Amino acid sequence: MSPEQGRIVYDHVRQAKPGAALELGTAHGVGAAYLAGALADNAHGHLTTVDFAGAAYDPAPEAVLARAGVAQRVTVVREFSSYTWWLKEQVQARSDRAGNVEPVYDFVYLDGAKNWTIDGLAVVLVEKLLRPGGWLLMDDLPWTYAQDPGREATDGIVHRELSEPERREPHLRAVFDLIVAQHPSFTELRIQDEWWGWARKAPGEPRRMTLETSRPLGALVAGAARKAARRARRAARRR
Repeated sequence: MSPEQGRIVYDHVRQAKPGAALELGTAHGVGAAYLAGALADNAHGHLTTVDFAGAAYDPAPEAVLARAGVAQRVTVVREFSSYTWWLKEQVQARSDRAGNVEPVYDFVYLDGAKNWTIDGLAVVLVEKLLRPGGWLLMDDLPWTYAQDPGREATDGIVHRELSEPERREPHLRAVFDLIVAQHPSFTELRIQDEWWGWARKAPGEPRRMTLETSRPLGALVAGAARKAARRARRAARRR
C-alpha cells in the first residue's frame, strides 16, 4: 500500500469510525498499520487481519505494527490454507438454527490471493459478516497472474496450471463486476483509479455506480507507463 493509498484508507476509517474492521491478506502489515492507526486516532475499534500460514515476510507484520505503535489495535490470524475457511468458521459460529447470520464487521479490506475461486467465495462470505451500512474495499482490481511470472503459486494456486485466459484476465475485477456489483445487498458501488473497488452494503437502497479519480491524470498516465515498462522487462527476461 502506497502512502497515497494509505491516506485514503486512513481517512475513510477516521470518517466511518468502524467498531470492527477485517483485513484479508496481511503480508508485511503495512495496510494493517494504516487501518489500525486510524482506529487508534478514533480511540475506537479493533482490526482482525488474516493471512496464509505459509506466508513468510521480512519484516513480519507484528514488527511493523509494533514499530507503528498500533499493535494493541490488531489481532493477527494465520490460517493453514486460505482465509475462506476462516470466514466459513466465522459464518458458521454466528448462524442460528434458522440460517440467519449475525453480522459483526463494519469495514472489510480484501487484499489477498487475487484469485477468482478464493476471492469469489470470500466476498460472498464477507457479505454475510458485514453489517448494514458497512463497506467492502477490494484492492488490485486490474492485477493478473501474467504480470507476476516469477511467483510460482498463490495460496495453493499453482500459476503454471492455470489456463491462458485465467493467467491474463484480472480475477478481482471479474469478482467485483460479476459477484459484488450484482449482489442485491451491495447497492453503492465505486471504482477508484481503476484500482480499488468499493461496495457499501445497503440492501433496499437504489443501486448506483460511480467512477472516481483521486490522482491527477498525469500521475495515472505515468503509473500506467511504469507498469507497462515492468511488464516489458519481465517479458524480455523470459525470452
